Amino acid sequence: MNTFVGQGLTDIDSLTLAVRDPESKRLIGEALSAYRGGALRSAIVSTWIAVDYDIIAKAKELSAHGDAAAAAFVQEMEQAIQKNDVRKLQGIESGLLSTANTKLQLFAPHEHEDLDRLQRDRHLCAHPAFATEDALFQPTPELVRTHITHALKHLLINAPLQGKSAIERFHMDLLSPSFPVDGESIGTFVRTKYLDRAKDVMVVNLIKSLLSAPFGSESARYIGQRHQVARTLREIARAKTAIYDEAAKDHVSRKFDAIPDGLLLSISAFVECDIRVWDWLPEPTRIRFKKLLRDADAETLKVHSAFDAFAIPDLAAVLLARFDSFDRNVQVGIISQNPRREFIAPAIHIYGDSGSWRVAEQRGNSLIVPLAPLMSADDIKAMLDAVKDNGQVYAAAGTPTVLESVFALSKAVIDQAKPHWQEFVDEMTKRNRGNATDHYSYPGLRAKLDAL
Repeated sequence: MNTFVGQGLTDIDSLTLAVRDPESKRLIGEALSAYRGGALRSAIVSTWIAVDYDIIAKAKELSAHGDAAAAAFVQEMEQAIQKNDVRKLQGIESGLLSTANTKLQLFAPHEHEDLDRLQRDRHLCAHPAFATEDALFQPTPELVRTHITHALKHLLINAPLQGKSAIERFHMDLLSPSFPVDGESIGTFVRTKYLDRAKDVMVVNLIKSLLSAPFGSESARYIGQRHQVARTLREIARAKTAIYDEAAKDHVSRKFDAIPDGLLLSISAFVECDIRVWDWLPEPTRIRFKKLLRDADAETLKVHSAFDAFAIPDLAAVLLARFDSFDRNVQVGIISQNPRREFIAPAIHIYGDSGSWRVAEQRGNSLIVPLAPLMSADDIKAMLDAVKDNGQVYAAAGTPTVLESVFALSKAVIDQAKPHWQEFVDEMTKRNRGNATDHYSYPGLRAKLDAL
């Protein structure tokens, strides 16, 4: 009998298949069968039973993951069961929705309102003796279908990852040694563990917490982790673009003005990952940032990764001027810690100006190797020309190893750069009287070229 099958039931079937807990799936299946059979009061009661059970199952899951509020609730419930304290259990059951909302933080406000209506309608269906015959509750098929849909969407298909405890667990993952570091792995981890079943309100709160954490009372925990936070936000933006665009813009425009001077330069990592952050900043905050950028010493700029702000054309000239004002050793330290395309030309110049073999080896490893993945074919040529022009560089014992590393790390442009590499090894071999096996004829590089 399909009298009450209406528009949206196919969606309900699909949602039912996505229910996480097997017992919850069976219970909501009973509600769906009752609905299809026209037993509308039974369907509402069965829907509430599924909700009731699923809240308890999620509380146990949260407790197992160390959520203090969930653990306290589960302990209270288990003690009442052991003591067969019926009155206590009745109180727990009647307040279960409130517990899920306030202590477990499973719901957004509108979701709690929808499920509260389900609970009230369940009472009307389960206790008909308290109503007169004329006032007997008569649910409509549309109301029942709405209750089933709300139960599925607001609770049954979702992981218990919605409230404060979920945000805390996310940050524990983020700061753990096992958290991935490359964009693709971060995206996969965040989507599969948190975002795929997260409600919009949880995603919004997560975005706000990530934008706030490096600048709040626990900012010390995020020293050295700002790039990790920024890359994570970038992956969230890719997975939840509309939510991110609205939530991040609102938070940056309203809250970043309160970041103290001692931390303001640290927004550079966020600016690099999403240049819109600079546009979202209030103008007074941008003025403060530029002033700090012009006045900070080299160590402060490095600690706060301020050179990431090269992503903003308006700041590039300021950063280059600051870089040029420092001595060579400081410049080497800045480039080695912040390998960026903007530093390729200065790095090649510094490398080519090395005054000894050991300095050339040190600069090759500190400057050229970190920048190699960012180099174009023209950059490769300029770097090789700098090597050829300075005997302290090309005759350093470690230079062949440096150049072989650059060769391996710049494979993305090997087709365009191959003639430059070939010209270099031919020139070095010629300088060694045609002895292609001599250490300073770069036989390792020649072998790599021949293998292409």
